[in-house]
Amino acid sequence: MSGNPNEKEPKNSEIAIIGDFRFDVRSLTLFDIEWQPVFLRHQSALVLSELAKSPGKTVSKDRLVSAVWGGTFVSDDSLVQCIKDIRKALCDNDRKLVRTIARIGYRLDTYQPVASFTTNQKPSIFIENIQSSGNRKISKVFATNLRDKLVLVMAPRTEVRVFTSTGNQTATDYIVQGRANVSGDCVKLFLSLSEVTLHGHFYAESFERDVSEIDQLAEDVARKISSVLRISVFNHDGEKYGNKPDGQLDFQQLMAKAHYFYGRITVPATAIARTTLQVAVERSPDDPKALAMLAHSTTQMRPYIRIEDNEAEKIWALSLADRAVALGATSAFAFRTRANLRLWLLGDHKGCRTDCARTLAINPNFYLTHLTLATSEILTGAHIAGIDRIRSFVSLTKIDRQYAYFQSLIGLAWILAGDDVAAIQFASDAYERLPDSSWHAMVYAAAASVNSSITKTEEFKKMIYEIDLPFTHFRSLPFADVKDVEMLETRLRVVGLGA
Repeated sequence: MSGNPNEKEPKNSEIAIIGDFRFDVRSLTLFDIEWQPVFLRHQSALVLSELAKSPGKTVSKDRLVSAVWGGTFVSDDSLVQCIKDIRKALCDNDRKLVRTIARIGYRLDTYQPVASFTTNQKPSIFIENIQSSGNRKISKVFATNLRDKLVLVMAPRTEVRVFTSTGNQTATDYIVQGRANVSGDCVKLFLSLSEVTLHGHFYAESFERDVSEIDQLAEDVARKISSVLRISVFNHDGEKYGNKPDGQLDFQQLMAKAHYFYGRITVPATAIARTTLQVAVERSPDDPKALAMLAHSTTQMRPYIRIEDNEAEKIWALSLADRAVALGATSAFAFRTRANLRLWLLGDHKGCRTDCARTLAINPNFYLTHLTLATSEILTGAHIAGIDRIRSFVSLTKIDRQYAYFQSLIGLAWILAGDDVAAIQFASDAYERLPDSSWHAMVYAAAASVNSSITKTEEFKKMIYEIDLPFTHFRSLPFADVKDVEMLETRLRVVGLGA
């Protein structure tokens, strides 16, 4: 059986694309482009389902009333209210999706079945029974209970489909395996994740908790699995389109290709993603995610690169983000993108946090939003709050290409908070993982400036020599207090930068 409330996996023909939304005809569930559920009253969902059964064709009022209310007498107002609900949920302000056919009924336009989009966007996982080390009954009981709790935690997550029956194992994309060992009041869990087709085992991690913390352990493991799956899909889903010309790709393939190159986190790859997204926007100019992703290209490489003030670029990116938000009122990604632009392009922390609040109202666990908020907190003096947010909501998974950036951001926060030991620990880890990054080198230089046993080494001096970011780079970041910047520059002077 599936761990999801709806046991049967949706067939492709049961998913309708309606503008920027997806409607599961079988479960009567409406999703936005990021597969976040959109609220729709049951009767309104029934009306939408009936319309979706006849895409592009007029459905009479009598047929809709009969399908939804049966033999119960209802006034026209009841059907009209359902249509209003549907249009509001679909952001169909201009009534191009649900059209009124005067004196006859309604017609649903821009409907088509999903081909491979469902599988690509919502990976499926099979959670095996967690094994126990040894024959101790307590370990077996704990392993069974943990697996049950893990399924319950993972099942409601809209970004993944969860299966627990061996009958579904061959049809899933990923397999989760685990082994638990209880010793006294402590449990050790070893977890691994493998992809069924191409990449095999690609992630493993161990967890250690008190046995009484089984609920929290299940939450932590679920968050980690979701993060790893997100990274895997982000890094590999568009790989097969990487070398294909944009003109040969359809809209969804263009989006997957752009995701893939964004995941490289390099200037050349960002340029490729931007060009691909421009084609995607030309194909679908009203798609909020395409618009937001294109706008994001402006800040994709910050703070890694030298920042040059370009007013025209700011206006262009913000106009794209404003349009994405206007078209995608339920798109968490659109609001988060505008929040990020307000932070990095305008230094507008208040506007950034307003958009972040709207994003979290749509999706409380959206990690990118928490990353933006954490950055804002760190740059406005709430250093510990920013660190705690990253640790709580931004899963620090080492296979993530952004892992080094997360470490450097925490290292920067510890510098500002006055904990030199922690600052050196996190900043050095970031630099060691990406030694070619001048950003990581600069943060590490500021952190290590108080430790002469580090700064006197030839390796450290070579690192300082190879930094190609300007000494004033911290001034181009949206710090709220210039004293923080001055403190960082003082540290950089100690190690020979800015001399």
